[in-house]
Amino acid sequence: MGTFLKDIRYGARVLAKSPGFTLVAVVSLALGIGANTAIFSLVNAALLRPLAGVEEPARLVNLHRTSPDGSGFHSFSYQDYLDYRAEPGVLRDLLAYTVDTYSLGEGEQSERVFGLMATGNFSSVLGVRAARGRFFTPEEDAAGGASSRVVVLGHSFWQRRFGADPSVVGREVTLNGQPFTVVGVAPQGFTGPRVALSPDIYLPLWSSVHTRAEAAGWLQSRGGGSLELVGRLAPGVGIEAARAALGRVAGRLASEYPETHRGHGLDVRPTRTGLGQMEAPATAFMAVLMAVVGFVLLIACANVAGMSLARAAARRKEMAIRLALGASRARVVRQLLTESVMLYVLAGAAGLLLAMWLTSLLMAFKPPTPFTLEIDLGVDGRVLLFTFGVAVLTGVLFGLAPALQASRPEVVPALKDEPSAGQRRRLTSAFVAGQIAVSLVLLVTTGLFLRSLQNARALDPGFDPSGVEVVGFDLRIQGYDEARGRRFYQELLERVRQLPGVSSASLSRIVPLDGANMEAGVNVEGHEPPAGQRAFLTDFNVVAPGYFATLGVPVVRGRDFAESDREGAPRVAVVNETMARRYWPGGGAVGRRFRIGSGERSEAVEVVGVARDAKYRTLGEEPREHFYLPFAQSYDAQMTLHVRGGAGVLGAVRREVAQMDRSVPLLDAMPLAEAVSRSLLPIRMAAWVAGLLGLTGLLLAGVGVFGVVSYVVAQRTRELGIRVALGAQTGDVLRLVIGHGLKLALAGVAAGLVAAAALTRLLGGLLYGVSATDAATFAGVSLLLLAVALLACYLPARRAARVDPMEALRYE
Repeated sequence: MGTFLKDIRYGARVLAKSPGFTLVAVVSLALGIGANTAIFSLVNAALLRPLAGVEEPARLVNLHRTSPDGSGFHSFSYQDYLDYRAEPGVLRDLLAYTVDTYSLGEGEQSERVFGLMATGNFSSVLGVRAARGRFFTPEEDAAGGASSRVVVLGHSFWQRRFGADPSVVGREVTLNGQPFTVVGVAPQGFTGPRVALSPDIYLPLWSSVHTRAEAAGWLQSRGGGSLELVGRLAPGVGIEAARAALGRVAGRLASEYPETHRGHGLDVRPTRTGLGQMEAPATAFMAVLMAVVGFVLLIACANVAGMSLARAAARRKEMAIRLALGASRARVVRQLLTESVMLYVLAGAAGLLLAMWLTSLLMAFKPPTPFTLEIDLGVDGRVLLFTFGVAVLTGVLFGLAPALQASRPEVVPALKDEPSAGQRRRLTSAFVAGQIAVSLVLLVTTGLFLRSLQNARALDPGFDPSGVEVVGFDLRIQGYDEARGRRFYQELLERVRQLPGVSSASLSRIVPLDGANMEAGVNVEGHEPPAGQRAFLTDFNVVAPGYFATLGVPVVRGRDFAESDREGAPRVAVVNETMARRYWPGGGAVGRRFRIGSGERSEAVEVVGVARDAKYRTLGEEPREHFYLPFAQSYDAQMTLHVRGGAGVLGAVRREVAQMDRSVPLLDAMPLAEAVSRSLLPIRMAAWVAGLLGLTGLLLAGVGVFGVVSYVVAQRTRELGIRVALGAQTGDVLRLVIGHGLKLALAGVAAGLVAAAALTRLLGGLLYGVSATDAATFAGVSLLLLAVALLACYLPARRAARVDPMEALRYE
């Protein structure tokens, strides 16, 4: 222990004697460790940290229904829930829940809130206590009696919407036009059985009969599945036993209800993350993030290892004296490793501070979602252990090579200050070439994303979003039946079309490029569906007359929908050009028919128009079949108003809706151009993250080249002095030194190009209008790295060109 403390004290003095090296090394490593810690904080919060406010989360399990094809994560009906809950000896208890939207009628304009409906045993299964008041009870979830009109507020929602007023407990609020009594406030940080998604309100499951006209039907239907199930294992029961016992229940249901359950099984998994069906894709995404920031840490570590090797040249004599006085090589290696680990731990502390700043930035950035995201990225013991472990592990791994090299100098030449062998120089050069290679991969990725983003912005979406405002409505949450809903939308269109400055207005079920889509099975005479399928799956939308004019989508043949395409009239549709070419080549689509669905329940529709192709799901998609149905013949309670007009139109729409029904909330009101820009959010974020990491790698690579060339100049001072004494010109020395640095850079660029060509192929599906092996991007990044390397070589080369031969020879 005493020897170890001596090593630490001596290492501290050595690092203090070289403040420049220590500062550069700590800053370089802090960037790498800080980035890794920040991303690990996200991994920790989403995948590793137990559910907040939940008692014994390790005993919780999720039930997943499996399909005949083996896929899982299918939800359950309420009747299925009752059967699984009744299975004895497996689960201590089982809860069912689902998430839905509500209209909160508080203030001048109602607002949409997200609610979690759960069975009455919700709080007892999760073991959660309310921060104020209480949660609802099983008695309040009994078949939708008057006692089920109770609600618990989410903690964040209580603070945001009610100003954390403690007197709210016991008050009455209006949800979907119905009175509900607030009985409690959820604890802070609690998000229910899901992570990150923080419900605004919690309600008994059977309260839905008061807010949804169709609720009683789906609660009593065996085939209506929208519930997720979370159970708590009984004492002494493990996952495998629960899976086997509940699997037998699934088998029984499959035989009793073959129409809805044939081939369905059951899987039981630990709740762990609370991500449910999103756990697998979230884990894959986190793994990619950790891999990317791992590249940055690799560059930083290689940079410091290279500088350590260069610095070891100045300590050759010290090491030689230690060995000459009888110190073992192992003793010298231990001392050098102690110094390396101290340096990395110091950088880890700085990286932890940087990570805390980065996580605060992550918390400040919230993607445009209509629900509340609540995730704790704070530093806990697991994050501290990760940071410390990364610092120590990298300190040992990347300090070992410099320590081994420095601990075996040729003692006599070192004591005479004669030049060292070239092995250390080659190892240092390898570190720098590796840095450049990894930096090139990151920068190529950045370049591809940036070019893709530029291309995506220039793509023609097939419609004109400029000057169009969109406002969403969901009349289900106000309890509107179909007749009342039709009247509301008809009156809304009439009012909005008469507003000053409005040139056109219409409705659609789906907003193009907002991430949503609808599919229907289509059968066309003369065309056979693929093997194993009963119909062609085709995207569609439901729109009102005037939709194509409002969005600037030309109807190239036939006509738009008209007011005559009403309920009871012959069914009609408008198809896009791609669908028309596929099924009716030669321009004969208008007047032809196709069927939606298959079998006896299919419906025949007549094509009355062909609209120009547009982008529906993503800007980078290939042309796809798409058709439109008239709203009057395919009513939907969820529609979005599209208005082409001047400034202030949204305010005018808000006033008109308030006059019609103040309890109807306006959803996602924004310019259509903003809604479309959301489709670019993933690639924009990818470009931003890759660009930040790539520039960091570029900076570190430049420092690495500078360090190794400076090291080479220090090692070759005597040689350069002799060359100058023998008549070498300044240009000759500059070419000699810069040439060495550029050889390293070229080697790194060559290795990086090979690696980038292999790895960027994985990005093909994320790019718009640019190949994953785009020659211009690869060439541009290579030239950029070579330019940075040239600049990094110039300063030590200029210093070498000014070497005084007499001083150099006297030094040696």
